[in-house]
Amino acid sequence: MIRRLNNKLILILAALVVAGCATTPPDPGLLDNARSAIAQAESAGANEYSPLELRFARERLDSARFELERNNATAVRRLADEAEIEAQLALARTQAALTRADLAQRQRELEQLRSDLIELFGTEFLE
Repeated sequence: MIRRLNNKLILILAALVVAGCATTPPDPGLLDNARSAIAQAESAGANEYSPLELRFARERLDSARFELERNNATAVRRLADEAEIEAQLALARTQAALTRADLAQRQRELEQLRSDLIELFGTEFLE
């Protein structure tokens, strides 16, 4: 009788251990931040100004989707985080390029204004 009870207890414990090891599927919401960051980079113009980083972000997001289908939560989290970081880098580089372009345009406008002032008032105006 005790032997039977021990066997049942061992079976119950084994079932609990197996159930505890079962993994729950990763939450598809893990990809939301990466998707959002990619969309933000795209809308800022990353396709033109930072295509390499944007491509890396998309590739990592695709890989994260693949791992999501395989129920590999650890890989999904890592790849989604990497995709988000790549997209943020694409956005930052895009914003920097746009800022540089704006600065160059303003410098051209300033030079034109300076040239116009010299034409109107001569070089003494600058002194």
